[in-house]
Amino acid sequence: MKNVSIYVENARLTPSAYYRLTQYFCPRGFAIPGARMHSSLPDCVYRWWHKQGSIGRRVFSVPLYLFYVLSTLFFLLEDLVSMRNGVVIISRAIVPRRMPALHKFLLRRLAKKNKLIWDFDDNILANKRISPTDFKFFSMLSHTIVVTSGFLKSLIEPRYSDKVTMLPTTDGDMLDYDPKETLLKRRQLYQREVRLVWVATDTGLAYLYPLVPEFDETAKALEEVTGKKLSLHVVCNKPLLAETSRLEIVNIRWEREVAKKEIVSAHIGIMPLPDNDFTRGKGGFKLIQYMSTAMPVIASAVGFNNQVVTEDIGFLIRETGTDASNCRGSEESTWKDAILKLSSDWDYYAELSLNAKKRYDEHFSYEKNKTFWMAVTGIS
Repeated sequence: MKNVSIYVENARLTPSAYYRLTQYFCPRGFAIPGARMHSSLPDCVYRWWHKQGSIGRRVFSVPLYLFYVLSTLFFLLEDLVSMRNGVVIISRAIVPRRMPALHKFLLRRLAKKNKLIWDFDDNILANKRISPTDFKFFSMLSHTIVVTSGFLKSLIEPRYSDKVTMLPTTDGDMLDYDPKETLLKRRQLYQREVRLVWVATDTGLAYLYPLVPEFDETAKALEEVTGKKLSLHVVCNKPLLAETSRLEIVNIRWEREVAKKEIVSAHIGIMPLPDNDFTRGKGGFKLIQYMSTAMPVIASAVGFNNQVVTEDIGFLIRETGTDASNCRGSEESTWKDAILKLSSDWDYYAELSLNAKKRYDEHFSYEKNKTFWMAVTGIS
């Protein structure tokens, strides 16, 4: 069995780290034999940073950067002393923005004696999580590069493309729920209320705000036609603050267990996105998470969403300015059309629900991803 050392921002709280790595190597909070997680930021520091407003982030950005540098320096020195013929996995970046030369030197030494795997699931160049120089460094040094989509693969220089493996981000936490029981509970609520759910961090609120007026109009139409209420459950570290006349907005502060309960009790999972270089690199994780609980989805026809959503599980919405060449299927629908159709016909809704779970099992299952990571790291 090989030793596996995994570098993440925070193993429990960073979504990309948890759903791409922690849930396989440290399930239920206990590391599997041979694996160890290195969190650059402890839970308390991570939570503190994400509570900061724009002023706080400007004031404390330098101390936070130094914290990254020192914590990862300690981890690298520890691994350099203790690891031989093992596997080092890096999530996104060792140090954000710009990595010190000393860290690069230590990584080169580590890579000579161990297999280096670099995993990223966003356009980390577009959001400046990593510098172009560091991106090239990891492309060159890594033995294997794991990404979510062809778009992210295209960011890698062609001479390194043979290193790239594509692996979608998925969720194994929801598999404890019985799809039939979940569908029965949704049907009971469906008679009087239809719940939309959106789970994300506050950076995504900007994608949601423009749709609130259309959702409010949809709520009015749904009530007039069926007598049902439409609610939007926003599970996020910050609230969605908007005035509505008919739509009920329910803000729930994100905690992993709370988010699971909200998804299971909702009817429709949504993922709105504008079309730009950053969002085209999104891995469609929210949609896959919704689908794991047998939930139909509605999403913007942007990036990898086009590969996740099919007509038999939900709707793709072509937003204003979306590249038409990337759209297919149900892109002629509006958000209002899609919500009303899923909210007014239970048999149709139930059919799409079962199709969603089937598509998750066949294309985005937790077990397939776990098998990949165990094979690539040599952990039995």
